[in-house]
Amino acid sequence: MFTRILVALKYNETGRHALSVAAELARIHGAELIAFHALDYRLLAEGVSAAERDQACDAARRRFEQESGPIFQEGGASDFVCLPADPAMAVCRLAREREADLIVLGCHQRGQGSGLSRMDYTGMTIMDKAPCPVLLVPYSD
Repeated sequence: MFTRILVALKYNETGRHALSVAAELARIHGAELIAFHALDYRLLAEGVSAAERDQACDAARRRFEQESGPIFQEGGASDFVCLPADPAMAVCRLAREREADLIVLGCHQRGQGSGLSRMDYTGMTIMDKAPCPVLLVPYSD
């Protein structure tokens, strides 16, 4: 059913849990797995060099490999993308460019509120602008 799954990754337990679910779905469906991490968009500001942006991306990649690499490799064919950007718009753009069938987002599970009350502005924007279905993966602290 899925051939390409994009997971929006934050470096926290919620993000790692979403990555784990996305990796399992990719394994089950034989799908490619793409993990995306948005760097601080202020790295795009005037005066910030390409070398500084590259260093930030390299640091994010190293952190990803240390914290999430083993989970990521469970999914089979995979790619890690990071760049300075507005996270919501970058996720939606990447999903369109890479023709993702599914976007996976982690969300906190707190209280008795509805699922949407657990999402931040970024998650709500992705849900609104996504070019494909979005799977919310709840994480309970």
